[in-house]
Amino acid sequence: MTFASKALTLTLALGLAAAPILAPAALAQTTQAATSITVEQAVAIALDAQAGTIGEAELDQFEGRPAYDIEVINAAGQEIEFKVDAETGEILNQWTDDDPTDDPVAGSDTDG
Repeated sequence: MTFASKALTLTLALGLAAAPILAPAALAQTTQAATSITVEQAVAIALDAQAGTIGEAELDQFEGRPAYDIEVINAAGQEIEFKVDAETGEILNQWTDDDPTDDPVAGSDTDG
């Protein structure tokens, strides 16, 4: 084995060994870049649109992009659902959940 091929083998081995260490950091940067606003900011946006109390707030997906799923319970007891863009803070969708018993199981992506 020549010096060049040994160096290449060592470089590849080190690169592959470092990949599991670097992957979580790269994933965190990707997630952070995709969520320019915090869940607290998304909640504030939804509460500006509909006064009430928060029933649910979580990061989800909507039409293939990261969005916060926010549920506001208004004074009449209605559940108003919001999808808030995790990058821009724009309200992407809003609707009244007229049958809370048919809510999806946590972790499923319904694109509401």
